[in-house]
Amino acid sequence: MFQAFRNIKIGVFIAFVNLLIQGISFFVQNFIARNLGTASYGHFGLLQTDYSIFCAIADFGMTTLILAFFGSRATVGSLFRNILQLRLFAAMGAALLMIAFACIFRHDHPIFYGELIFTLGLVFQHAFFDWYFICGKFWKRLFVSKLLHTISYSTVMGITLLYFRVDRIELIALAMVLAALPAFFYGVTQAFNAKLLKITRRTFRFIAIMIKAGTPYAISSFASFAYLPLGLYVADKFASNEFLGCYNFGHKILLLCSSIMVHFISSNLITLHSTHDKDIHLKDIAIFTLFIAVCSSPLWIFPSWILQILFFAANWTEATLQTSAHILQILSFSLIFQATRTTLISTLLKEHATPTYALMISVGGIANIIVCGLAGMYLENELIPLFALTGDFLLTAILFGYFIRNKRMKW
Repeated sequence: MFQAFRNIKIGVFIAFVNLLIQGISFFVQNFIARNLGTASYGHFGLLQTDYSIFCAIADFGMTTLILAFFGSRATVGSLFRNILQLRLFAAMGAALLMIAFACIFRHDHPIFYGELIFTLGLVFQHAFFDWYFICGKFWKRLFVSKLLHTISYSTVMGITLLYFRVDRIELIALAMVLAALPAFFYGVTQAFNAKLLKITRRTFRFIAIMIKAGTPYAISSFASFAYLPLGLYVADKFASNEFLGCYNFGHKILLLCSSIMVHFISSNLITLHSTHDKDIHLKDIAIFTLFIAVCSSPLWIFPSWILQILFFAANWTEATLQTSAHILQILSFSLIFQATRTTLISTLLKEHATPTYALMISVGGIANIIVCGLAGMYLENELIPLFALTGDFLLTAILFGYFIRNKRMKW
C-alpha cells in the first residue's frame, strides 16, 4: 500500500475525532454572522484572528516541546510545577501584550472592547490543561473536558445568539469567554494545587530554557498568520467593510478545511516514523494532492452553494454572495498547495529540522506581506485573495527546491 493511502486513512480518522467541536463552532458562526451582519462579521473575524495570534504567543511552541521532550514526566513532581508556572506566566504575559496592542492599534476600531475582553480568554482557555491530560494519558479526563466545553459552548452561545439575539461584538466575545470557564475550572480541579504557587530561581531558569528551545516552533506558528489570515488585515486596511465581511466568509471555510489538513500532517508523521525510507516519493505527493483536490473541488466549482449551505443563517444578498463566492473560489486553491507540501513538512519535522522550516515559512510569510500589501494598496479589492496565495506558492516552491537540491526526490 502506498504511504499516501496510509496517510489518508489515519488523517481521516484523526480529523473525524476532532470534527465535533469544530462543527459546533462553525455552526455558531452562522448565527454570529446573522446577528452582526456582513460588515460587522468581518470585524469579528479580524478580532478572532488577533486572538489566535496572541494564543500562539501564549503557547510559544511549548505544547510541542512538552509533548516531545517530557511525555508522562510532565505530570509529576517539580517538572509539572515548573511547566504549569510557565504556562501561567506565558498566558498572563500574552494577555498584557494583547491589552497593549488593543490600546495602540485598535483604540478607534470597532473591535477595541472585544480585544480587551478576549484578553481574559487567554488566561481562561478551555484547552489550557490539554497538555496535562495528553502527557498523563488521562484520556477520560480529556474527553470530559472536551464534552464539558462542547455543552457549555453550545448552551451559552445558543442563549446569547438565539434567545437574546445579541448583535454587539464585545458581548459575543464575553459570551465566548464565559463558555470556556467550566472546562478551565475542571482542569484546575484536576491539576492545580497550592504548591504550584511556590516560585523559585529554578522556575525562571526553566522558563528561559524553554523559551530558547521553543523559538523555532514559535516562529513557525507566528509566520503562518502571514499567509491566508493576512488577507483579512489587508482587506480591513484598504477595502470596504462589506468586502472585509465577504472575505471573512471565505476565510472561515478555509480555516476549517486547513485545520483538518493539520491532522493529515500528524498522520503523515505517524507513517514516517514507521518507515526508514529517507526519500520523498512524488507518486505519494501526487496521490494525496489528487485526493485533496477532489475533496475540495466543490469549493471552487460550486462556491455559492457551499456558502449558502454552510452559512445557512447568514443574511445573504446577491452582491455579498457573489463577492464571497469569488473569494472562496480563489482561496480554496490554498488547500492544493497545502496538500502538495504536507509530506515535505512532515519530513522536516520528523528529522527535527524545525529551524530550517521556520526560516522557509518566514521567507514565504514576508513575501506574502509585501505582495499582498502592495496589491491592497494599488490594485482592485477583488485581487486581494489571489495575491494572498503568494506565500503558499512560494513556500511550496522553496520546500521542493530544498529536497531536490538534496537529491531526495524519487518517483
